[in-house]
Amino acid sequence: MRILYSGILALIVISGSYVYWWHYVADRLVNLANNWREQRISEGYDVTHDPLVTSGFPYRIKVTAENLTLTNPTHIQAPSIKIPEFWAVVQPWQINHVIFGADGDGKARWQENGEERTLNFSSTSALGSATFSLQGRLQTLALDIKELDALPSWRPPVTAQRVQLHGRPTPPRDNEAEDKKPQLAAQQIVLRADDITVDGMADFPLGEHIEDFSISTVLHGKIPRLPAADTLAIWQDNGGYVDIEALNIKWGESAMTGEGAIALDDRMRPLGKLETRISGYGAILAALTDSRQLDAQTARTIGFGLNLLSREDDDGKRYIALPLSAQDGGMYLGPVFLMRLGSVIGSN
Repeated sequence: MRILYSGILALIVISGSYVYWWHYVADRLVNLANNWREQRISEGYDVTHDPLVTSGFPYRIKVTAENLTLTNPTHIQAPSIKIPEFWAVVQPWQINHVIFGADGDGKARWQENGEERTLNFSSTSALGSATFSLQGRLQTLALDIKELDALPSWRPPVTAQRVQLHGRPTPPRDNEAEDKKPQLAAQQIVLRADDITVDGMADFPLGEHIEDFSISTVLHGKIPRLPAADTLAIWQDNGGYVDIEALNIKWGESAMTGEGAIALDDRMRPLGKLETRISGYGAILAALTDSRQLDAQTARTIGFGLNLLSREDDDGKRYIALPLSAQDGGMYLGPVFLMRLGSVIGSN
């Protein structure tokens, strides 16, 4: 009998301890959310939402924020985003791994060249995953959005079957065989989008359907807060740049792969070079001509030159292998000028 009572008592103690632990973790998660909100407010953001709600006992802890609004009135573009419901879930025994998601139709708003622009968006599923260090610092981030519908105010709608984003810090390289300059903090960022449809471009030579777009990059240097003229200038002055490890685009009859590096010049224009391999370049020239980036005579001249430089792959398909570069406010394919490039933060 004493053994039975001891077992019951132990079970009560264990159950009570678990209930205490669940509520402790739930309170900690709410505190982390409030701390994140206060940090964003200290950086110039406005963050509002309904009172946080916790649920999910006993197997998980879910914190839900309804009518979430995030704005930055101090930024030159005054961006704002509204999400009807945002939630985050952790397991009581693994609190450094957070699963999160958004439900409902969202809306973004910002100023561009003195005009207000809006973007309404929705999806059948918008999920994410994040891991944190023991100090609460973000380590890895992943987003997975399915059947995305985006309705911009300035152009026809855009849809994508799936959009995925992954980010994680990259380990420092061994500098013993290299120069002794301090390494910049680096973040690997990978973006992939499948089956993108750009409405209103049925007559565009490349078509309105982008079968595949993916890019793997490493961002060297930290951009503080929301990218703007001042934060990008700090990043540039500190030697920030982007390694493009792999770029793949399949659009209509054209396809491009590439790798290289991009930075910003002193006027915040793209500066760098990609080693590319492009097939279906004739369709690209037609697209630039139809969009009036090139006149017909220039396009014919460029096309003649590219045909001389082209090669043939094992399937008999012609392609060109030339550097795609950005310099002095222009984009060039090899020595051929393609189009002008402006500042990434507005016209200069």
